[in-house]
Amino acid sequence: MPNNLTPTEEISRTLPKDSEASILILAGEASGDYHAARMVKDVTDRFPNVKFTGIGGEKLEAAGMKLLLHYHEINTIGFSGGFGKLKKVLSAYNVMKSELKSGRYDVFIPVDFPDVNIRLAGVAKKAGVKVCYYISPQVWAWRKRRIYKIAAVVDRMMTIFPFEEKLYSNVGVSANFVGHTMVRDIPREVDKSLLRSELGLSGTDWLVTLAPGSRHSEITRVLPEMCEAAKLHLKHYPNTEFVIPLAGSHLKELVQDIVDGSGLKARILKSDASKIMAASDSGLVTSGTATLQAALARMPHVVVYKLDKFSWFLATKILMPLIMDSDIHVAIANMLSLKSDEGPDNPINIMLEHGYKVPCLECGRPLFVPEILQDKATPENLGLWLDKFRSDANLRDAMQKGFKRIREMLEPITSSPSPSDVVLGLILEKRI
Repeated sequence: MPNNLTPTEEISRTLPKDSEASILILAGEASGDYHAARMVKDVTDRFPNVKFTGIGGEKLEAAGMKLLLHYHEINTIGFSGGFGKLKKVLSAYNVMKSELKSGRYDVFIPVDFPDVNIRLAGVAKKAGVKVCYYISPQVWAWRKRRIYKIAAVVDRMMTIFPFEEKLYSNVGVSANFVGHTMVRDIPREVDKSLLRSELGLSGTDWLVTLAPGSRHSEITRVLPEMCEAAKLHLKHYPNTEFVIPLAGSHLKELVQDIVDGSGLKARILKSDASKIMAASDSGLVTSGTATLQAALARMPHVVVYKLDKFSWFLATKILMPLIMDSDIHVAIANMLSLKSDEGPDNPINIMLEHGYKVPCLECGRPLFVPEILQDKATPENLGLWLDKFRSDANLRDAMQKGFKRIREMLEPITSSPSPSDVVLGLILEKRI
């Protein structure tokens, strides 16, 4: 590639604008639907004749992908939930397997969801379909030897965390850190008053986000605890407004029933969760992508995580000693802090320098964002942190500095290809 051309310019120069291609995607959860939708839009804006089909959600469908199935039909968490949906997962797998063998597709893009997607990548490889994995399975956290299975079936890996690129390159996988979609979508600075006005929220009350996740099972376990914590906070601070962002319209009835049953007055909004978080003063967030939304939106927050008892026992007593990293954490901001250089601008060190040691209640080591897990995720423990965020301006200032550093870690590198560049590059390779 000529040194004076960016990856985007090189693709545009080499691939004819009217090029046709068919791409199959499997995004098995809300976060994958979000990331892949941005990539699909970018590709089709540049090359309108590239067609997308697959499993995803509302965002992928809105971006122009033809849905074979909605991801909520196969999305689950925990082992007991997985058994209940096993039949649907197997059915979806067979649908995708048949599509890959049909000869209609140039590229398969598996998005996270590794237990199904790694197997389908193998099917695609045998069928002569290029495989471009988007959002790496967390091989650095658990089942590390999966990286060799991935290397055998993937043509390109697009990572959204910077340290992952080297992991894959070291085992011979062509990998690119492409930046994190949320950095592009969540602005550095916002006008909270304007955002609240747009969302129809109070401009004067202290605003707290309750983000219970995108899966039925986690919402059922976590949202009742969040609601009770909110009620405890109201006893000390009655001028508080609570808002709950919906991860999907299919969750409205479930969330409404839980809120009504708790007696908490809370607004349930379908608006973008990151906007709601950016407009908020603090929050309670279920583990997963929402934890990064909260960090990039610069909302002081607690990360809450609960599984069914059997899954928790299996994960902590059996799987963790065997196949999980001994220092695994559920908040993405904590993971990034632990994987980055131990300099003064590390978010954990920023907190320590401001006089705050946020302890991991499981292992005792300092973290950046508080994590409250399983039996410790009580209304009292959650409410305690809501009170701290409300009363301690120095704590909020320390977290703001850490959030700024998290954003810097995830910003794309100018000289590196974008997700659409990588996908279009594979189409180009297939044409040559």
